[in-house]
Amino acid sequence: MAMTKDIKKINAKSDDIGILTMYLNTDASEGQQNGEWKIHLKNGVKELKDQVKESEDPKEGKALKKLLDRMETRIQEQQLNMQKSYFLAASADGELWEEKILQVPVTTSFHWSTEAQTQQLEALDQKFPETGIIVIQQRNVAFIETALGEILDERHFSWDLDREDWVDYDKATPPVDRATGKDAFQRRFDENRQRWYKNLVPRLSKEIKERKLSGAYLVGSQESVAEIEPHMSASYLKGTITKNLGPMPSHEIVKEVYDTLI
Repeated sequence: MAMTKDIKKINAKSDDIGILTMYLNTDASEGQQNGEWKIHLKNGVKELKDQVKESEDPKEGKALKKLLDRMETRIQEQQLNMQKSYFLAASADGELWEEKILQVPVTTSFHWSTEAQTQQLEALDQKFPETGIIVIQQRNVAFIETALGEILDERHFSWDLDREDWVDYDKATPPVDRATGKDAFQRRFDENRQRWYKNLVPRLSKEIKERKLSGAYLVGSQESVAEIEPHMSASYLKGTITKNLGPMPSHEIVKEVYDTLI
């Protein structure tokens, strides 16, 4: 429930000078192939500055300028990572700075007030709740926790021939089977895949339950999905993609799932 907690944290903050809230649609599929979002960003910044010019408090203008400068620097740094939208809530006193690169579109808007404007983020959180993505690539299985396209956490499991068990390896570092060659492993994998995958399902279900997720999407080759799907509770399974996405970076896997199923 990390996204819900983040929203509560943002809403709990107030600032007498001001809080900047920004939603920026950067989705190239919505007629922005030439980066029109940069124009919308420029116009939104100008409107906020014009709004603050009418303030009687000189601290307000300085605070907003400082936040806008930092925001523009961050967007420049994150430009290559931009997916479909960008959200920011930042307070003048520096105690709040919450930014999110999202895989779902937003309506571009800019706000400056004593409280953050999270209505859009709350609506998206309801529509696209936290979910899991289970990515199967033979002996390696990744569990990705995501909300609104943002990766919140990852777990990686690999089948260890020596231990005859699934092992949780940080950053997907696979076990090394010194006594068994590639061909021998493939033979054993083909002979035992059904049993091995079945043994992994309780761990995957535990991840979904303990993280309090709405469920998970299953991604992998047609064979591997067919081996795991029957053993998973229907209440946990939100959908399947029969593609081998395992070699792709995690953020590209999330994008593929969102584009295909959500």
